[in-house]
Amino acid sequence: MESLSEGFPFYMISAKTDSDGNRMAITADPADQYAPRTTGVHNVYLSKWAGKENPNLKQQWVYNSEEASLKSVGLPGGALFEGFNKNMIVYNWKGLHNQRFHYNIGTKRF
Repeated sequence: MESLSEGFPFYMISAKTDSDGNRMAITADPADQYAPRTTGVHNVYLSKWAGKENPNLKQQWVYNSEEASLKSVGLPGGALFEGFNKNMIVYNWKGLHNQRFHYNIGTKRF
């Protein structure tokens, strides 16, 4: 079992698998939600985990405890954002309340 290390990439992998038994990871969509405009809003979705041998940078996240942020490795400057409707997106880091997550070391949950 791996532990969360600040500043090092990690994956958010679902406890469930797809219909073929593949592990699924939260993945940041590289396309801007409102393309062709550049708004900094990107969807996130579950997709087949690429694994550590052939890593997909859009499935990697880095936790910053000072900012309490989960930043995307594949979308530089983007941080996970939880909307009031509980939907998740990646949005340019602005230090917003909805971009801050606290990690509980006891339960190993955000």
